[in-house]
Amino acid sequence: MSNLKDIKPIVSIADDSLSYLLMVIAVLLIAVFFIRKIIKSRKKNDKQVAIEKLQKLDFSESKSVAYGFKKYAEVLCNSDNKAQFKQINNDLEKYKYKKYVDDLDPILIQQIKSFIHV
Repeated sequence: MSNLKDIKPIVSIADDSLSYLLMVIAVLLIAVFFIRKIIKSRKKNDKQVAIEKLQKLDFSESKSVAYGFKKYAEVLCNSDNKAQFKQINNDLEKYKYKKYVDDLDPILIQQIKSFIHV
């Protein structure tokens, strides 16, 4: 028994893996935050898209104008121009739901253009 050596005490080893993990998580969270902010700033809001679509309406195609105006002008509708929107939309009803339709009235075209510029 004299040949047996004594058992040495437990030695502590420096372990920095938790701090490395926390740093990686922090960097990832910061990166996600900035990426979301960049994407959000680049994304157009609904009103901007609606204005662009309304400005691109081709007034030679009366049926597409009637449907497109209702779809995109509803987004721009507020308490100030709601009556104007309803009046224009009612005037456009005769250009919907038919196979063949006439050309748009010039007065109606002017009303639509004035609504878009509001």
